[in-house]
Amino acid sequence: MKKTAVCLAALVMAISIPVLVTLLATESVAFSERFYLRQYDILGLKESTGFSASEYRQFSQALWDYYRNHRVSPQVLIATDQGPQPLYQDHELAHLADVYHLFRLGVTLRNIAAALIATSIGLILLLNKRHWQRPLIVALATGSIGGIALFLLLLLAVRINFNQAFTYFHLLSFNNVLWQLDPAKDNLIRLFPEQFFFNATLTIAGRALIMLTILAAIGILWHFLSSKTLSLLQ
Repeated sequence: MKKTAVCLAALVMAISIPVLVTLLATESVAFSERFYLRQYDILGLKESTGFSASEYRQFSQALWDYYRNHRVSPQVLIATDQGPQPLYQDHELAHLADVYHLFRLGVTLRNIAAALIATSIGLILLLNKRHWQRPLIVALATGSIGGIALFLLLLLAVRINFNQAFTYFHLLSFNNVLWQLDPAKDNLIRLFPEQFFFNATLTIAGRALIMLTILAAIGILWHFLSSKTLSLLQ
């Protein structure tokens, strides 16, 4: 019974590791002022939108605050020849509400994954006091290496056809077509074009791969050192 519980805890930990790393990497990019302003320069958004860097930062900050529950709406008023006008139309706000719910789901999953990892470690230490290192090493290495494999597959799919992968993501994530915006009319897609999300995906994948590689290296090194110590004791 204890052995089954330890194996199950190790499995849960292995699955939760890439989930937690993915969500942490996503948040590190989604709320990065440096990343957004760099995209503003790289994508030439000043020329294509007419908005200044300070305005772009203001619009981005409104989104970050909205996703973090610090404000009730991402709407911002902009100066026009006709006076102050809303930045987004109603259908754009409706889509941002969908994105908000997706972000909140991500936060919930992140917290659950972290709690599952902590609980799994606690159970392994409690139920397998004499040989706790092996299941922890296996879970750490397996989860990290599995996550690396999945991210490499993601990068391959993105490199082959990002537009198709991006479309599939929206079809799976949303139950409406509000995400299909018009660059000629909608500020949301002008401020955050597809290339923005391509660059964000690569950055998220890169950061996640770095974290997973470090964790995998720790697991492998830990296994090597524990095996060497065991052989010396024998």
